[in-house]
Amino acid sequence: MPQNEPVSLSSVVNDRLLHIPDYQRPYAWEKKQLDDLWEDLDLLGPIATHYAGTLVLRAVVTSAGSLETSTDDLGDTLTHFEVVDGQQRLTSCFILLDRIRRRLLQLPATAAPSAPGVADNLRRKYGTVSVSNVETPRLRLGKELADYWLDNVLGDSIYVGPALILGQRRLQRAAEIFDGKLADLERGVDPQTRFERLRELQRRVTSQFGFLVHEVQDLAEVGVIFETLNERGRPLSELEKAKNYLLYLARLIPDGRSEQLAVKINAAWADIFRNLSTDDGLDDQLLRAHWLTTQDPDRKNWRRVASLKTRFDRSQYVTGQTRLAPVENAADDNDAAWDQLNSDISDYVKTLRDSSYIMRDMFDASAGFEGFATTAERSRSRDAGQALQRSGIVAPYRPLLIASRLKYPTDGEFYANLVDLCERYSARVFVIQQRRTNTGEPTLLRLAHALYDGTKTPDAVIAEFEALLWNYASDSEVASTLESTDQNWYYRRGHKYFLYEYERSLMKAGDQLPKLVDLSDASGPNRTTEHILPQNPNPKAKCWSKAFTIEEHAALHHSLGNLALTLDNSSYGNKCFSEKRGTALGPGVQASTCYAQGNLRQEQELATYQEWTPSAIRARQKHLAAWALRHWAVKPPAPQALTAVDEAELEGNDPSVADD
Repeated sequence: MPQNEPVSLSSVVNDRLLHIPDYQRPYAWEKKQLDDLWEDLDLLGPIATHYAGTLVLRAVVTSAGSLETSTDDLGDTLTHFEVVDGQQRLTSCFILLDRIRRRLLQLPATAAPSAPGVADNLRRKYGTVSVSNVETPRLRLGKELADYWLDNVLGDSIYVGPALILGQRRLQRAAEIFDGKLADLERGVDPQTRFERLRELQRRVTSQFGFLVHEVQDLAEVGVIFETLNERGRPLSELEKAKNYLLYLARLIPDGRSEQLAVKINAAWADIFRNLSTDDGLDDQLLRAHWLTTQDPDRKNWRRVASLKTRFDRSQYVTGQTRLAPVENAADDNDAAWDQLNSDISDYVKTLRDSSYIMRDMFDASAGFEGFATTAERSRSRDAGQALQRSGIVAPYRPLLIASRLKYPTDGEFYANLVDLCERYSARVFVIQQRRTNTGEPTLLRLAHALYDGTKTPDAVIAEFEALLWNYASDSEVASTLESTDQNWYYRRGHKYFLYEYERSLMKAGDQLPKLVDLSDASGPNRTTEHILPQNPNPKAKCWSKAFTIEEHAALHHSLGNLALTLDNSSYGNKCFSEKRGTALGPGVQASTCYAQGNLRQEQELATYQEWTPSAIRARQKHLAAWALRHWAVKPPAPQALTAVDEAELEGNDPSVADD
């Protein structure tokens, strides 16, 4: 096929079965890209052509060295090709054509007698074909999405299974968006006109969209293409750019090591994309955290893929005498240079892939932690990860947690202790002391790198981490903050996390508690923070005005001692305390919404107070402060450990670095 002229989608698909390999990013287009695609079609006109982008295809070769082919049930031979680039636009076009097919089948036969035939042709060419009596998709997605694509997007099955992963949700959303646009296109016109509009849209997609097709022979060649193409569409993530650059470097090797390294890179990225498939925001965080851990802990030096290109500068692997102008101090042995390139990239790719597994497990309540020796270590690691995630601040710790498992993959006790200390740091430094979320990060990054390169032991890392925590949130500082009644806890971040952890400490066997994320959903139906002394007391209710002056109300109603977690505080309102407190269920006691009959233990604890006064608020606040110091306890470090913390960090933060 000529590679210098765009060809139609119909020509691209003709005689091919297309497959998106697992090492490619799952389907990622959002509404903006889909709207742009629709606009391109809408403005195309009946005869113009539109350059739709670039497709990079690689023919699949069997172990015997021949092209892999299949014969459909009509006798046509179809050659298998991997879609190495351009899969986002290609997948979107296939979704749109399938939605058109469905619309055609809904038209009345009397108005559009040829619609079923057109729909069947669309299904066979852009949907599924029968190969050995098995329905096979013309475009097969990676294995994470393959079944959902075949059964629920191209097929008519109703999805029944676990929560959809990100790629599945995007496929579903794309179909819904196109359905809405097609409905608008057909609205208010007769069936014949609907048929004509659908046929015209189908023609524009299949005949007037032009793709520049590049066929490559080996995987390493892909990197060269990626370095030179700039396809319109969803911007590549830094993680994808990193893969492309590494493939480009692999192409430099002039022998079989090139393809071997390319296969290794693509296999690693398949694992990475699968490990991060539940959270779109983790791609670039993985790249950053891994770099700071294994390469350079100075966050000011992190420049995304530019850092990677500096670290793996191709000039260091090209012999000096082969340059147009000979270069001194460059590699002087070809084979040794290629060996070094192969080794350097292989090491980088392996630790990056391993880091993706570590990040996947960090906050997974069902993580296996198979390398850890005991069930207790695995259970502690899962529980500590869940607690850290509830704190709401996790980015500063990722490099340290990655380093601990890269260097000590079987030491579950160290890992669990480290995660637990991270949560204590979050609770004391960020939630209670309200410091910025990059506070102490330079020291944490240096500890991560030193742990990874072996210059610090696990015990030394724990000791310095505790010293850092103590500098920012000593017992005296934490107690002073928690016991102060002149702070507005209601509007500070983390107050629900604090009260949630307190509730967990009160729970007994059999108690049930919703997830913190559900109680923190601002769009949810429940208001879950109870002001015991109401924010706006009923002026006619003398109970509150007798117990609190105007000044005391202003000072205390947002204090920590006056806040409690509930599942729904709407029934409490601004009632008097005696009514809010109520009576526990018992003989002759009617069920009602009150603290004594509350769902949560801290509500029931409030019912032990006989009255609610300024002194009661202060007493409860002291009680909560004492609990917090026990729950997030940290032993005072040795004096020499305190001096290890940089004075610059004691000022708080580097303002030039934004919070993650």
